[in-house]
Amino acid sequence: MKREAFCPSCEEYRATKAVKRTERYKVRGRDIEVPVQAEVCAECGEQLGSDEQDKQVLDAVHAEYRSQMDLLTPERIREVRKRYRLSQKSLAALMGMSEATINRYEQGGIQDPAHDTAIRACENPEVARGLLERRGHLLSDWQRKQMEAALAGQAMPEHDFLDHLGEIDWICMPREASEQTGYRRFDYRRFAAVVAWFCQRLRRVSRTTINKLVFYADFLNFKTSTVSLTGAAYRRLEYGPVPADYGGLLSRMESEGVLVSQEREYPNGQIGFYYSLGPNSREIDVEFTNHELAVLDQVARTLGGLTAKAISDRSHEESAWRNAEDKQMISYREAKGLSLSLAQ
Repeated sequence: MKREAFCPSCEEYRATKAVKRTERYKVRGRDIEVPVQAEVCAECGEQLGSDEQDKQVLDAVHAEYRSQMDLLTPERIREVRKRYRLSQKSLAALMGMSEATINRYEQGGIQDPAHDTAIRACENPEVARGLLERRGHLLSDWQRKQMEAALAGQAMPEHDFLDHLGEIDWICMPREASEQTGYRRFDYRRFAAVVAWFCQRLRRVSRTTINKLVFYADFLNFKTSTVSLTGAAYRRLEYGPVPADYGGLLSRMESEGVLVSQEREYPNGQIGFYYSLGPNSREIDVEFTNHELAVLDQVARTLGGLTAKAISDRSHEESAWRNAEDKQMISYREAKGLSLSLAQ
């Protein structure tokens, strides 16, 4: 079947053909040649590329550069991290790098040679053990225990890792059932299940949006049934209400393969992260009631299409945020004034 595409030179749709050729690129001052299969206009020969094809070529160029410079592949960097059961955030803390840097390397960005040497050295368990001894205080208790278990050679079956979550003394989240937790003890499984539900429904969600969606789901469930959805406590921060230690929670979900993250650079130069479902998301077998599903659906339909800034701005109008002191816990009693209600 003949393929047609719009040719900007001919200014009309033309039949295309595939041609094989070698292209040369300059990467960090080094000439890199890679074979490519390009799609061109059959009439004038104009190359008709696409974002997907451009990415494939870029990946091939980076792979050839790594091969010539003997740099670790993204897969090998990921293997080093997972060998010690670390999240990207935790590996970055141990290595003295940023989480965004580790994420970029695992997504295919070319690493700095000094970083490559440091990560490569961690393939030696003794080097990793030394890092843990010197910088382990930068990790959460849970991550430190995971790395210690990995270094001790303790197996962790992938198929049932979520069965042991209740045995872990989790981080920085009130454990009692009180007005700070919506009269439900914090349940990591339910929290992870809510985040996974939104990621499945919306496909790709920014960190800011995830924090706000879970807040609205918890407070709307409390408003309509006098109990929160997850038992999470929330703090008042500059950009709106967020789950207590949301960074640790999301890092843990990523480390366990419940979520995967992708780095994005915004026009202002800042780095943000988007999350989608990870390969182990199906291990979370929480069942929601019909009422809870109605709450999740209402939050997704009403707020899921907003930008991160728009949902953050909306959260600033909520009494839950306005009536709380900066960085302090938010009372679920404020749920009565929540702007969101269940559809009648």
